[in-house]
Amino acid sequence: MNRLPFPAILAFALLLASCGVVGAGRGDWDPFRGADERQLRVTVENLTSFDVTVTVLAAGRRERLGTINPRTRNTFGVSWSRTQEVRFRLDPLGSRSHTTTPFSAGPGEYVEVIVQQPITRSFVRR
Repeated sequence: MNRLPFPAILAFALLLASCGVVGAGRGDWDPFRGADERQLRVTVENLTSFDVTVTVLAAGRRERLGTINPRTRNTFGVSWSRTQEVRFRLDPLGSRSHTTTPFSAGPGEYVEVIVQQPITRSFVRR
């Protein structure tokens, strides 16, 4: 009876184990999708006279984009692997926060958050 040599079995086992670790939890990952297609592009325009901190809220996930200075515009890329519901939390310095209405967004999409005064008039457009 022919037996495989131990190094060949070990190499095969390590190969299988590494495939499981690399792909774990990433069932929707597509190796043919470009970096821009795996992100949600967010442009924030702050039309107010105060600093505003912007946070992305999606599926139990919170990711702080950053603080936008008054009367400025900034673009961010958020790692985004699948279509899901998203909201933005706007925290103006020295004032109450506001969370935008939820909407569905997928990888490769572009959205724009317009921050207005009063903060409750802020909105998201695609």
